[in-house]
Amino acid sequence: MPGSILSFLGTKLAHDSYNYGLFTRGGNLGFWGLFFDHYTVSGFDNLSYMTMSRWKIYYQLYRHPLLPTFFYPFYLLNHWLMDLTGRNNAIFIEAFFNVLAATYSCLFIYRIFVKVQELRRKDALLLTVFFFSFASILLTVFVPDHFIFTLFFLTMTLYLAGRAMKREKSSMKAWQTMLLSFFAAGITFTNIAKIGLADLFVNGKKTFRIKHFFISFILPLCALFAIYSYQQQAFVEPDAKVQAKVKEKKLKKDLKFAAKYEKQHEFMKSRTGTQVANNRFFEWTDLSSSRTDAVVENLFGESLQLHQKHVLEDVNKSRPIIVRYSCVLNYIAEAIIILLFLGGIIVGRKDKFLQLCMAWFATDIALHIILGFGIIEVYIMGAHWLFIIPIAISYLFKRIKQRRVLIGARLFIAALTLALIVYNLSLIIPYMLRGFVAPH
Repeated sequence: MPGSILSFLGTKLAHDSYNYGLFTRGGNLGFWGLFFDHYTVSGFDNLSYMTMSRWKIYYQLYRHPLLPTFFYPFYLLNHWLMDLTGRNNAIFIEAFFNVLAATYSCLFIYRIFVKVQELRRKDALLLTVFFFSFASILLTVFVPDHFIFTLFFLTMTLYLAGRAMKREKSSMKAWQTMLLSFFAAGITFTNIAKIGLADLFVNGKKTFRIKHFFISFILPLCALFAIYSYQQQAFVEPDAKVQAKVKEKKLKKDLKFAAKYEKQHEFMKSRTGTQVANNRFFEWTDLSSSRTDAVVENLFGESLQLHQKHVLEDVNKSRPIIVRYSCVLNYIAEAIIILLFLGGIIVGRKDKFLQLCMAWFATDIALHIILGFGIIEVYIMGAHWLFIIPIAISYLFKRIKQRRVLIGARLFIAALTLALIVYNLSLIIPYMLRGFVAPH
């Protein structure tokens, strides 16, 4: 399947070429500096590498309460292997999970087209490959970030909800919603809104029955809160006190460090817009950045096609907030995809499944564009919503009855898919190879 193939090739390229010698060093090292200073792919985090290399809570727990718990057993495995081989195997463990999650994400998307949309298998496969040609998805399948796990659970949720809608007595069981709520929200807390919408669209008023609501949402959220509270008190708060003392001493004694710290602090302030509220839950919101530029260049731009300038640079390190394409063809391709997206929405607007998808899309627009959460790097979050584009386009395929028109549509999407894959990989592969560091 396209997802597993791309994930395997991407992880192989990343792990065999991109700083392989550095990232496989074992022993008692400064893993934060090793990974943070040498890993730059768009702005995707490498916190899983760090967590499996040295146990510490690197994630912001109120956003990702389950991730440290998930990686803890693999930290133990990695350190056993590190003692045995002298090599840090975090990148290989992460690669295994990426390939697994990408494979099943691909299968769920394909099954949505076949089982829910009832497309011809040729068209289902074509639209699945089309989805995996998007720049954000090509990167998501091999970077060590949490987005591939979100993609896995969101596509699973859509598949289960779509199948339930096709049954005469449509329903999602409370235990299904409970597990999806626990794992999806545990990976990224805002996913709980999408699980709730899926349950609501399938079950209707049943969602709000006390027993169903308690099992589906209250129970998993209480479990996540308990996990969050334990990790916060046992690991985060004690470590924060130690780090604060260390930083205070270093700022006083090391003038070069103090100057570098102040410079980085000022740089990060320049990246921060006007927040919705002055507390940590809204620290990534931004009310002042241009929405037009964000939508054109980032949301529908970099998410689908990488820019030729500042390729895969991190906006929190060196990439400008807005980068423009060097060729008008990129804007034409973007406009074509948006028009196909809108056309599919218009054609399928009365379909309940598409209405669910658009409700999900609306939550992302509200979060990233209206509130501005992560708006300066919204393109790394494509795994949350990009699958809605080929799903919408599938309604155009379903509407076409004439064989010649259908063949033309297939050839057009195939050509567009091939162009996106070739274009995006022509920027990704050289970038990853430039990061080559020979093994020691």
